[in-house]
Amino acid sequence: MSIYCTLWEIKVPRRHQFDDEWVTVFAQAVPPHIGHPSQYPEGDPYADFLPPVVECGPATGEGPYDRAVVIVQEGREKKDVQRYIDPLLVMTGEEYSRIPFPELLDRIHKAIGWDEDVIATVVLNGKKTIIRKSQ
Repeated sequence: MSIYCTLWEIKVPRRHQFDDEWVTVFAQAVPPHIGHPSQYPEGDPYADFLPPVVECGPATGEGPYDRAVVIVQEGREKKDVQRYIDPLLVMTGEEYSRIPFPELLDRIHKAIGWDEDVIATVVLNGKKTIIRKSQ
């Protein structure tokens, strides 16, 4: 059984804002009860790759925030048991709940490895030319 639940999935350009090749990115939430002492009396088996445990109700396992939100790119979603090997971002549930979407999207682009020097794409006679700041 997975400790993750998918929050959303979007497609973003792969290399720069004018790219016509897209990649899927998705957000995986880890509920607050995962690793919590009330649920895992033997200890937190996820402590080495997730943010710290958050407070939650021992009976319900519910809390004000998820323990973590992991942003993953399709093609880079390989896991070692429950740990994503190459996630784009790992943040606390509280951090995720407070980040404005444009800022989150910017962080995703940077984590993918966007070429931020691209300022335009010109298509002339069927040939596509990418224009960069340094040109």
